Amino acid sequence: MRCTSKKIRQSFLCIMLCFCVFLGGCSWGAALEEPFAADHPDLGVLGQGEDADIPYFAKDLCVTSTDAAEIEANTEEALAACFFKLDSKEILYAKNVHQRLYPASTTKIMTALVALDEVDVEAQTTVSKEAVTFTERGVSKADLKEGDILTIRQLLYGLLLASGNDAANAIAEQVSGSNESFVELMNVKAQKIGATNTHFTNPHGLHDEEHYTTVYDLYLMFQEAMKHEEFIEILKAASYEASYLAADGTPVTKTWMSSDLFTKGDVTVPEGVVAVGGKTGTTSAAKSCLVQLFEDAEGSSYVAIILGCEERGKLYEEMQSFLSSLNN
Repeated sequence: MRCTSKKIRQSFLCIMLCFCVFLGGCSWGAALEEPFAADHPDLGVLGQGEDADIPYFAKDLCVTSTDAAEIEANTEEALAACFFKLDSKEILYAKNVHQRLYPASTTKIMTALVALDEVDVEAQTTVSKEAVTFTERGVSKADLKEGDILTIRQLLYGLLLASGNDAANAIAEQVSGSNESFVELMNVKAQKIGATNTHFTNPHGLHDEEHYTTVYDLYLMFQEAMKHEEFIEILKAASYEASYLAADGTPVTKTWMSSDLFTKGDVTVPEGVVAVGGKTGTTSAAKSCLVQLFEDAEGSSYVAIILGCEERGKLYEEMQSFLSSLNN
């Protein structure tokens, strides 16, 4: 009996051991110290159980994987375009929105986003020689000089209104110490917000074959940047007067004008429609580009994006074609 009982106990222990291994897996010595729980912050999950609040990644986004034309619009010249109604998340128009293209200075939307995420806008920075040095001709600048002392807020106006590549460099150096380190932050941020067809090599958008994005990714960046009140405040401005100190301590005053013709009032919009603000971009490779925010008479918001238009005038004509539907 003892022998039988011992065998039974041994058999029982063996069965239990196998059962535990089955439940726990076979990774002896390789147990995770912090296995993913359902409320892991990187998963964006806020709770578990029946009352769990699980916000899906795209729950507040306009989402499309194909072309769409719910409105009549003329975008013959544009390589890619979109017109989204943000409040209802409607895809009113989409053309090649996931095609990789060169963004030119619309890159600066991400530059502004990273800066607003990372540093205090009232932080001061001294402009370096490297920030104002360019080998390319015809580079857009905020006309900064080595040794100028400005706040990040002022640099953001120079970045988004004057489309200053020198302002982009100065911001990058203040945030990360170098353009290279700042670009790493840009690419990490792009991946985090779902802009997976985007890759940056600089903070300003000067041409590089490995520097690209899509219309849809630009929408994601713009949507994220709009969460910052300062971003919208800057975009709304037709001009901005910056007062700061030069390297020798003398006062400097500069006025930067918006590069966006809608914001300046040089291009009209239909009655009841407001052109809130936008960011332009132009290089010979990217052609004319524009990311624009509009509001209709009811206060609904729309984002319109066009990339790769041969002529600047044609770009605004094609973007105007989106707006004609708002009064119908």
